[in-house]
Amino acid sequence: MLSIEVKDLLIGLLRVIALPALIASMAVSPANTQAKSELSLDELLSIPELSSVASNQQGDIAWVERHDRGWNILVARAPLYQPTQLTNYYDDAGRELFIIGFDADGSVVYRRGEWGVNPTNDVSAPLVQILSVDERSDQPTAIIENVAGRWSSDAVLIDGGSRIIAAEGGRVLAYSASPGAAPDTLFDLRGVVRSVVPSPDGLKLAVTVDLSTLKRGKYGFIVVYDLKTKSLNYIEPGLGVDQDVVWGPDGQRLAFVRFGYEPRTWRFSDHRTGVPFEIVVANADTGDGEIVFKSDTGYGARFNGFSASGYSGLGGIGNLSWLEDDTLVFPYEKTGWKLLYAVSANGGESARLLTPGKMEVRGVASKTDRSGLYYWSNQQDDLARLSLYELSVGTGLAPQRINLPPGSDMVTGFNKRAVFPIGEGNQVAVISVGATSPTQLVLLRDKGSHKLSSGPKSGDAITAKMPSPEVVSFQAPDGVQIQATLYRPFGDKQPNKHKAIVWARGGPRLQIHPVWESQHTRDMTWFYFLSKGYYVLIPNYRGGIGYGLDFREPASYGGRGAGEVQDFIAGANYLADNIPYVDPERIAIIGVSYGGHIVTNALARYDTFAAGISLAGVGDWVVEMEKDFNEVLQFNIPQRLELEQIAYESSAISQIDNWGDEPVLFVHGDNDGSAAMQQSLELYLALKRRGIETEALVFPGETHKFRRTKNIRAFISAADTFLAEHLQTE
Repeated sequence: MLSIEVKDLLIGLLRVIALPALIASMAVSPANTQAKSELSLDELLSIPELSSVASNQQGDIAWVERHDRGWNILVARAPLYQPTQLTNYYDDAGRELFIIGFDADGSVVYRRGEWGVNPTNDVSAPLVQILSVDERSDQPTAIIENVAGRWSSDAVLIDGGSRIIAAEGGRVLAYSASPGAAPDTLFDLRGVVRSVVPSPDGLKLAVTVDLSTLKRGKYGFIVVYDLKTKSLNYIEPGLGVDQDVVWGPDGQRLAFVRFGYEPRTWRFSDHRTGVPFEIVVANADTGDGEIVFKSDTGYGARFNGFSASGYSGLGGIGNLSWLEDDTLVFPYEKTGWKLLYAVSANGGESARLLTPGKMEVRGVASKTDRSGLYYWSNQQDDLARLSLYELSVGTGLAPQRINLPPGSDMVTGFNKRAVFPIGEGNQVAVISVGATSPTQLVLLRDKGSHKLSSGPKSGDAITAKMPSPEVVSFQAPDGVQIQATLYRPFGDKQPNKHKAIVWARGGPRLQIHPVWESQHTRDMTWFYFLSKGYYVLIPNYRGGIGYGLDFREPASYGGRGAGEVQDFIAGANYLADNIPYVDPERIAIIGVSYGGHIVTNALARYDTFAAGISLAGVGDWVVEMEKDFNEVLQFNIPQRLELEQIAYESSAISQIDNWGDEPVLFVHGDNDGSAAMQQSLELYLALKRRGIETEALVFPGETHKFRRTKNIRAFISAADTFLAEHLQTE
């Protein structure tokens, strides 16, 4: 085995573990690994990570699977739905695939690559390509060899799949779906176009334009472009942020959500109250509209949708549904829980609650014929799992639960999408997952279900090895009740006490469920450590979703007190006090992204953990304040100083002098557009200055989500080596 070579990077500041040695260290050794391991890393990375699902009117389905060395597209054609793999990208180039849709001939049109992303550090930056592929193709056909300008919206297909529409800043472009043609500029707006939604007849485009980029205030408009007359119409412009546009069935009217950004607030302000949001219905030709719903003032008034919200960004879609009987369905937190409400698009009536209870609806998907919609939600008696439901116009929009196939315990998703209605009728594709069966794409039909994606299913050799997770709960020191998922290792109850990891997921607007999801960087890391004999506990800490508005917007968390760090101290104490096979002296903490803030604060403020690993973490919330708004925050000087002081005191960087002797490993991709390298660099240098044992693993060219399997393997190996060294028994 190659030795681990250490060299200086970043002008000699960071000690980086050499990648070749890390890759070599992952090699399976029958003498010391396979004999103890129930599930190898090779087996784990062979399980697909799913993304980017699309369908057409014929009922065909295409999706993307990520395996060990790349992303690939699969398709299943109606009516037999036998999956076929269409691409063969196994070069580990880190170029993700994004399906745009089906063209008129049934070929799958997709984008390969991302702007500014070069994880292989090629001399020439990888191209961003638009390609098409079907079963008749030996190789994909390049429609656009290089998309030079960065798209600011998702692309859509119009004219029966013959044209691709996408925005580049304020310009909306039309590309031919045939190779070689240059794009046409349809129109050019001030600001940045965030979404493009074609009308049902394909004759108009409704776009969401974000004007905050002009730095004249945070507001946005809905603009309709008529493809026939080549004219623009601003739709009921007002003072606020307009987004979540949806067309009515006749294509003559549209609806959208309007909410307001409040000045002198930031990510960690109290968002339980705020400016009420409105739903506006307007005529697409005249631009005139009326407000058909306005939320009550006070608690829960602020808009918080599934895809975007009042504090997470402009340009969201998917939060508003328009059904065949002119009913509009939308999320609202009036009761402190995100529930579905309905109001008439014709106005004149109050909103009615469709999904009563103390639960949180996670997302919706309208049926293609608008006869109803699907939604997924946890339940008052089971907040840990997401069930699938149907609302149909024919049954008065009364919730009806849909049974999932055997081995599936809940639905899950990516980018807040979990359900994909297919063609006409009641066919629907769902991303489901079980406690011991990994994420899979399943087609639900009246006569049963049909597994579409590759990978193991319940009862296969791999899934038979997987231990079932458990839902546990405990109380934080300040009295907050925390729910967590506990994974027990393979070969539990060994004579020697086990090591344990308390895992801090990112977000914080996420929830970990007691199932076997398949994100390669996150889930496969903790599953790997189960095979090494570790217990893994994943708290759903305050600031996360699934437990109501007060839990998501607590009095103290993140840059406003870091109160959620207590939830992880309570988690470690739970392991020590309730699991007799856990060694309380050998509990480590690992965190990703926002979870890195929790790792470093836990190590700086408490003596609970023996070691920590921060992957793409946050160490200074003052730095994040600037990045959140891409400008100096609009505060007067006393307010600004007060908020900065709170943010700084909530950051691990303020507690360097209180840090004990717990070692820490920082892991970061230097092309991380979410958590800047400055976050790891600042803490690393401050700890080095104090003489704290500190290591760093840096991936030049990598992003916030690791694109290359080689780097995922290197990270897992480095984490394994680091914990093995620092969690040894005396």
